[in-house]
Amino acid sequence: MYKEGEGRMFTKIKGNSYLLFMLVAMFFLLLSGCSTEETSSEKEADKEKEEQGADKEKEDPTKVAATIEEILKEEPGKYSGTQYNQAIIHKELNEQSFADKDSFQVYHALLELMREGENYKEHYQFFEEFNPSIETILTEMPGGITVSENGELGVNTNIAILLDASGSMAQKVGGQTKMELANKAIDDFVASMPESANVMLRVYGHKGSNDDSDKKVSCENTEVVYDFAPYEKAKFQDSLNKFKPTGWTPIARAIAETKADFEKIGTEGQNIIYVVSDGIETCDGDPVKEAKSLHDSDIQAVVNIIGFDVDNDGAKQLKEAAEAGGGEFETVNSADDFNRLWEDERRRLWNEWWNWGNKNWSNVWNEQNKKSTELINQKNSFWNQANDEKVRMREASSYLQNKEQINYETYGEVNSLIDQRYEIIREYYETKYEELNTTLKTEGEKLKELIKEKEEEMKKKYAN
Repeated sequence: MYKEGEGRMFTKIKGNSYLLFMLVAMFFLLLSGCSTEETSSEKEADKEKEEQGADKEKEDPTKVAATIEEILKEEPGKYSGTQYNQAIIHKELNEQSFADKDSFQVYHALLELMREGENYKEHYQFFEEFNPSIETILTEMPGGITVSENGELGVNTNIAILLDASGSMAQKVGGQTKMELANKAIDDFVASMPESANVMLRVYGHKGSNDDSDKKVSCENTEVVYDFAPYEKAKFQDSLNKFKPTGWTPIARAIAETKADFEKIGTEGQNIIYVVSDGIETCDGDPVKEAKSLHDSDIQAVVNIIGFDVDNDGAKQLKEAAEAGGGEFETVNSADDFNRLWEDERRRLWNEWWNWGNKNWSNVWNEQNKKSTELINQKNSFWNQANDEKVRMREASSYLQNKEQINYETYGEVNSLIDQRYEIIREYYETKYEELNTTLKTEGEKLKELIKEKEEEMKKKYAN
């Protein structure tokens, strides 16, 4: 049996041994972990080295760029562009040995010194992003001119005639009523408009009578008797004969309701209103306000007013309304005056088409010429840069051959590689230039031709 003290000592020794054993085990465990971690790190490092080695193997130092895109990926040479210095390059070449290098290695050594590479990107991006289409916006006057998808020029002209059919238009001038004279003059004028023009005839004052008892019905009624459509002689003349002059004069209402007529067919094109009246507004409306509202709207209609045998008060109000509507006021007193007026209007439109044709032709020509100049300048700049690279590298190749650092055969092969590189670049900018310039020239000439054709067509119509 153990003594009591010996038992405690044995227990103590046993406990200390167990603690020592645990410490040793932990030490070896940590050592093993570190060893494993180091091994893992070493493996990762080795793997990275292997990958880098593989990448280096993939990067063939003698690879020759075969496309413009491959050339653009190259880092510019040490002495490329404005950094070029022939004397310094000769000095660097003298410090290298080329005796054991083949033509590809010599070629790449020269590239490292003088290639442009990424420096070509400015020219490349210009050609890739250049828009050869004509972007000039044709002026809207004297018609709503549009270019369709197939390149055709279209004109959209909407002419609204607002005719006074109030009782006073039944008065006679030179043996005919004002209404008869107005109808004849309007028909002649509308018949001379372009075939593609939309014509509308709205009458006012044709309801009721000019008695006070009929004022309300007369003032509240205006009517479209020929809706927006190209002129048809028989149909239009029938429309002119559908009403008689009887009532009051609601000019303001007629203008306001014509605004809705334009909105119905759309606001594109040239919108013109001709108001024919022999007197002042008699229905408490405000023609000046309505004319301004119509002209200032998206419709942008021009309100012209023709005063037929009007007094001073009537002339004053009608003139103010025409000015507010962006148009002109004219007075007529006879059939001859009407004919003169419409003739002047045709002449004015003829002149506008002449001005339109010349102005827009010049605008297209200016854009075409400007873009053509940009193209040729960029092409020449590209050529200068590529040619400089070629000349500099060939000079360096010649220098090495003269210094007997390379033999004549290697010299010829290096120059062949230099020329091949130049041809890749030249073929790119020559091809792009021809494609873009051809498109620009084709579109520009076609649009200018269409403008002149449309100008002559419209001038011919208004020359009657």
